[in-house]
Formats: sequence, C-alpha cells, structure tokens
Amino acid sequence: MAPVGIKYPSVFVVDSNARAPPLPPKPGWSKRHGATQTLLLVLVIVALCGMAVEAFFIYHLYSSKDKPTSANDPQTAMRKQEKEDTVPPKQKPVGVMKPSKPMAHLTTGQHPADGVLLWTENQESILHHVKHKVNEGKLIIEKEGFYSVYSKISLKENSFMFNHSVLQITPRYTEGEILLLQSTRSHPKQRPGTIDNSYLSGVFHLFKGDAIFVRIKNCTLVLSNSAANYFGLFMV
Repeated sequence: MAPVGIKYPSVFVVDSNARAPPLPPKPGWSKRHGATQTLLLVLVIVALCGMAVEAFFIYHLYSSKDKPTSANDPQTAMRKQEKEDTVPPKQKPVGVMKPSKPMAHLTTGQHPADGVLLWTENQESILHHVKHKVNEGKLIIEKEGFYSVYSKISLKENSFMFNHSVLQITPRYTEGEILLLQSTRSHPKQRPGTIDNSYLSGVFHLFKGDAIFVRIKNCTLVLSNSAANYFGLFMV
C-alpha cells in the first residue's frame, strides 16, 4: 500500500487525436465480395457479346438488301410469292385484239375512179401489216406469203353486163396488171329493186410490195352500201 501523500502517475494515457482501431473483417466477407465482382464481370461480358451479335445481324440485313439476289434464292422466291399474293392482278385494257398474221379488211364508201373501187377506213376496218393507198384503192403487201384474197360487191340487176375482177400489180412483172379473180354476168331486165351480189375468193402467193385492187365495169350498178361491199385479204 502506498504511503499516504505520495502520488503515482496514471497508467492509462488518453490521446484525444487518435482514431478507433479498425474492426476485424467478418468471416467469409472477402470471399463473397470477390464472387460478386466476378459475376458482374461475366454479366457485362455477356451483354457486350449480345450487342456485338445484334450489330452483326443488323449490318448483314442492310447489306443483303443492297446486293442483287438470285431468282433461285428461296427467300427471294418466298418474298416474290408473298408480293404477288398481296398485289391485286392488273386488269387488261379492253380493246380490239390484233391479228396474229397480216390481214386487211375494208368497206367501200367512195365512188370508183376509172373503174377501180376506192375503200374507206372506219371502225370496222382492219389493217395489220398491210398498207392501204386510199386514193388508189390498193392494198400493199408488207410480208411475203400465201394470202386468201376476197371481194364482195352488191349490185342492182338489169339488162346491162356486169364485170367484177381482182387484179395484181407486182414489181416482179413489168408488163402491167395480172388478173387474179374475175366474174362476168349478164342479167335480163328484172323488176325494179332486184338486188344481186358478186363474190370472188382465192389463195395466192404474194410478195412484198405487191399491190391488190378491185375493178368494176358498169359501176352504176354497184350499191353504195358499205356493209354490202368489202375487200380484204389475210395470210394463211
């Protein structure tokens, strides 16, 4: 026991500026912290890979649109089929169907010139690869071949003689006209208003540049009805 009146220094010294010592880590905390960081790193890598794959597919999609595709490509055929199914079929314009071969058909509506009948072009006329000289009444062949030539004339019967013929002019024969078809008839005098007709038809080998026309003798007998008189040809 210390003597009374003697003071000893204190064993405990307090530093007011010192901090409390750190606590020791809890058991297992460092391991869980390392596993979390590793998991986050893996998730970030997976997300970056997904973005890279998505960017690749987008680039491939837009680049494939710019490249010409083959008609045998299944995807191209499928898209074409889908487009055809969605687009309504186009309606064909209504009109007159053109002949597959050269053809001509004319009706008369003008007075003959020197016995040669002149023909009128109207809505019923057909001119396909055949030229028509209006002032001469001639059909000009544009393509060589065999043609069926025909002509019909309606006339009034009386005591006069009537002659109906189809003639040809060709550069291959310079001597003049070639008679292809002819009909000659003489009728006794009939009662007024009696009507008859003359029809000629035949098949001929015609060359390019050949001209075909109709000649009438005694043109006063011809009826000026366009539906009753016609002239034409067609390739057979």
